[in-house]
Parts: sequence; structure tokens; C-alpha cells
Amino acid sequence: MRISCAQVVQQIGCPYAAKKKLVEIDYPTNLNDKPFPKKGKVPLTLQGCSFCDVARDKGFGLTLSTSTVLRQIARLPEDEEGRKIPFELVNENSVASLAPLLSAIKDSQIRISQVNLVTRADWLLKAEPRLREALQLAKFLKVRILLAAVGLESFSDQILRNLNKGYSVETNVSAIRLMRRLKEEFPENFLYATSEGAGHGFIHPTPWDSPRTLGEARAFILAYGLNQDILPPRSTPLIIHHACALGEWIRRLEEEEGLKLKRSGSIIEWW
Repeated sequence: MRISCAQVVQQIGCPYAAKKKLVEIDYPTNLNDKPFPKKGKVPLTLQGCSFCDVARDKGFGLTLSTSTVLRQIARLPEDEEGRKIPFELVNENSVASLAPLLSAIKDSQIRISQVNLVTRADWLLKAEPRLREALQLAKFLKVRILLAAVGLESFSDQILRNLNKGYSVETNVSAIRLMRRLKEEFPENFLYATSEGAGHGFIHPTPWDSPRTLGEARAFILAYGLNQDILPPRSTPLIIHHACALGEWIRRLEEEEGLKLKRSGSIIEWW
């Protein structure tokens, strides 16, 4: 079997999921494909994104040493040019630690081809100086950096709040502008667009959709040309697993309003 992409673990767990936060999640605007007439909020203590089904279990574990990460990379298969095959760096805040890792790879004389990263929009913005440093190293090493997934999720502040993302639409817009600037500055080494293999988070539909939220999303998509490089071919419907915080939200809603939604395995069917 030919292996074309691998994973290299650098960090176990998500730092954002280690933080507890009291959030009031709105009642839905629609359930079972019809409008939901009541207004209200369900207070919940959350850890991480409300739709994440491993946030409470995973939290934040530890960061592996650079030598341990290098040993993983050294054992990866090579491509036709003798470089290590592309790999995802498993680290929810991988942008911040990329430059030191690339420097260590350079010192170890390991030849790599591409590193794939996953991160949050706010962490991407905070790590901009370190990402620029990493891209300069990537240019020297002739390595590609693919920003494979940035958790944008929505272009409605209300929906972002209910998903407990911890940032606003303006944060998403700033992250998109940064990605586009970096592409102009490092065209051969920085990849971020859907046509380049990225799949940025975009959750739709949700139980909180309304003419207002849909109008907000359409306005942002058109204003910033998101169909050109950011949006995936299809959005991802909000999936509510029993284990995620929204599972508790749904169960509370069922108790308070006398509802009973369908179950399918580990999923609660709100649609």
C-alpha cells in the first residue's frame, strides 16, 4: 500500500478545551425541519467548542519533546525525490511551534516536503510573527506549509457564540485577510486555499439559522469572495453527538420543553 500522507504527533489535547466557561446557549430557531416558536437560553459550563465530542475527555494533555517529534519524522516514508512524505503536525496550536521545529529539522538534515497544519482563527492571528519566521525557513528548505484547516465555522456572531468558538466574525475576516497576504508574500511555500488541499471549517445548517444569520453569512461570503478560496464545496451540517456539550444542551431542552428528538447511534437528530 502506498502512503501519501502521515501524521506526526507534537501535542496531545487542545489548550482551548482545558478552559471552563459558563455560556448561555440560545434556544433553537428550528427543530425537526420546522420553526421553533419559543425563546430562551440554556446555561452550560463548557470546555472547548460546544460541538466537539472529545473536548471534555481530551482537554489538554502534554507537548512532546522536539527530539520525540524528530524521531517520528525520521521514520516517515520518502517520496520519489527522497523527501519525507507530507504530514499533518498534530497540534491544535501548531502555527506557534512551527519555526522551532523547522529549525530542528534543518539542523538534523531531514529532508521534508510538506507540513499540514490545523489551528483556530484567533491563534493564527496571534502567531503571525512566528508563522512568518517559519515561512522564511520553509522558503530556504524548499518546503510547503499547508494551512489545512482553520476553524472559521460560521459568519454569524450569534452562531459562533453558541458554538463557543471564543471569537467573532471579525476574527475570521482578519484570519482570511492574513492568509491571503501570506500567499502573496510566499506563493511557492504557503498553501491555504481549497484548491490547494485545505478544508476550512464551515458549519451549516445549524439549529439557530434565521433570515438574519443567513443574510449575514451571504453578505460576508459575497463581500470577501469566500467562494474563491475559503469555502469548501459543501458545508458541514452541525452534528450533535451525545458526548459533546450540545448533547447536554439538547437533552436539557427536551426536559424543559417536553420534546423527544430521534437518536441515530451517538447522534441526536435535531433536523
